[in-house]
Amino acid sequence: MKRAAIRIDRDGVWYFEGREIIRQDILSLFYDSLHFDEEGYYLEINGEREYLEVEDTVFLVRGAELVKQNEEVFLITLNDGTEEQLDLHTFRIAEGNIPYCLVKGGRFPARFLRLPFYQVAQHALHDEETDEYFLLLNGRRILLQRGS
Repeated sequence: MKRAAIRIDRDGVWYFEGREIIRQDILSLFYDSLHFDEEGYYLEINGEREYLEVEDTVFLVRGAELVKQNEEVFLITLNDGTEEQLDLHTFRIAEGNIPYCLVKGGRFPARFLRLPFYQVAQHALHDEETDEYFLLLNGRRILLQRGS
């Protein structure tokens, strides 16, 4: 299998043949053309498919804020500059106590950076009977999942 020309490191930095991609218009095109299947992440542009080498995830959660719209929700900011509502049912703590969720309509995993994880975790409650952590939003108890 040939080595991917495009690589994304653990910090979400994109590289082409070892050189960092800094042009925002190119990065925007890549984010818009991003797909994920059983073989991994790939770009599809003009019918051409190029698989990527990704150290962890393409998307990183850079910020999280609890806001009251019609309901209480967490708004998260991603490394592509977009903002969306956190789907807490996809929030999980993986091996090594690393928090992840699904973004972009559940199509892609995203890893939380430390600060946004704390911005969510500060609202967590602990059930001593079951030894489970949960959030209480809009009168509903949302269990914070552990595991991969």
